[in-house]
Amino acid sequence: MVVGTVLLLLLSFVGRVATARHLSVEAFGDFNLGLSFAGLLSLVALFGLHQAVARSLAENPDPAMRRRLIEWTAVVTAVMAALTSALVYFTAPWIAALFEPGNPSELTPVFQLFSVTVGLTLLCTFIASIFQGFEDTIPFAWINSAVQPAAFIVFLYLFFAFHLTLTAALLAWVISNVVTFLALVVYAWRRLPQYLKDVPPAKNLPPGLLTLSLALWGVTTLVYVTGYVDTLILGAFRPESQVGLYSAVLTLGRLILVGSGAVTYIFLPVSARLKGEGNIQAIRDSYVTTSRWTMIFTVPLFLVFALLPTDSVGAVFGASYTPAAFALAIVSLSALVSVAFGPVNATLAGLAMTRPLLVATAASAVSNVVLSFALIPPYGLLGAAIAWSVARMVYPAAGALALYRVHGVTPLRKSYTLPVAFSLVVGVPVFFAFSMLGLPYWVVYPLYFVGLLLVLTTIFATRTVEEGDFVVLSLAESVLGRPLPRAKRLMEKFLIRPAA
Repeated sequence: MVVGTVLLLLLSFVGRVATARHLSVEAFGDFNLGLSFAGLLSLVALFGLHQAVARSLAENPDPAMRRRLIEWTAVVTAVMAALTSALVYFTAPWIAALFEPGNPSELTPVFQLFSVTVGLTLLCTFIASIFQGFEDTIPFAWINSAVQPAAFIVFLYLFFAFHLTLTAALLAWVISNVVTFLALVVYAWRRLPQYLKDVPPAKNLPPGLLTLSLALWGVTTLVYVTGYVDTLILGAFRPESQVGLYSAVLTLGRLILVGSGAVTYIFLPVSARLKGEGNIQAIRDSYVTTSRWTMIFTVPLFLVFALLPTDSVGAVFGASYTPAAFALAIVSLSALVSVAFGPVNATLAGLAMTRPLLVATAASAVSNVVLSFALIPPYGLLGAAIAWSVARMVYPAAGALALYRVHGVTPLRKSYTLPVAFSLVVGVPVFFAFSMLGLPYWVVYPLYFVGLLLVLTTIFATRTVEEGDFVVLSLAESVLGRPLPRAKRLMEKFLIRPAA
């Protein structure tokens, strides 16, 4: 997941930046309107089956039940994919009229082409969720996170060579989804027999599957409302140029959430398995370690984006996007606070705590919708940024209390709070000083690594190396193919005392 996250980070960044730089701000806004709408429909049409499948496979080891579950949900997903794509294609003119009442013909082709990706997204998400249930992250980490954005970049530049502008971006996105789907089908054909024994499928589905699916459907739909409804409302009230600027802001702001998303994806089936084993303490310990390492990579991004927002937007998207700098600072702060809670909602889903999970996502979604309608008409993209930011913070905060009260799961240990607080106390004034020097835009790239070094240094300065960090070291040794004895000895010197 770490490797896949890095690939997703780099390739998605290149694809979005290439799109933004080759298109006008207005055309980039049209592209992101279609992308947001297609993503929303993809989640709604899944009815929560992808998360329900992942959790049920992780918790239920019966081969016959697993085969029945996969076969049944495959048929349901295929039917829903075909119906949803057809519905979007034929209703594209009416959808476009919601955003461009006076001239829907400009947006109609956007929604028609994205209608193809709706069905493909359903199928790709479902296939990846099967392997998520078996704790196999390759389909998500390598295929969804690497093949799709890489194919998008390749076809994007190929079509841009023919000067197809917005059409180029749309066609490239559709073809990249086709390539991803074919890659997942091949992977499933080769690997799935290794996980499924050749036994007759069970006659019945796992008990409680539909109830869990509907609950998770509500959760995933509300999560998407939290993340994207502000973009759609902004497109309804403001011109495409505002959507283009705001999309650039969210592209950068969501980078802060990438590490958290990687942890969330694998933490759901792991927590479900550990709960089945009755090992809640392992969940508590893993929660702290994953929260720490997520913040290690998150804090440097926050320092760069929040304190040098103009440089960040200018370096990535160009000077025409710098009016969105203040919105980026707002979004970056809220993203940091959101990540600081740890993988709250993935843990709630893994522990089958669907009620507090639904309450948390509902509170987040409602706050985004209400604030979007209240703030976007008078304030435009700043209003959208505030709405997204509040919703993004409410999302984990509302579930964190329930998770702690029921199972005692929280990241708030000395090994987590001390280095994070220390790195912010030192980093904020240092990066603010950098922002006052009038440095060129490109300086934000090396400054990220300055921030990363600062955070790592604070772990040793506060003597908060913990046992879970040695697991990360062993993973690094596996990737490099050789032991790192000096690093291990250094970490042992700064190991946190057991009493703490």
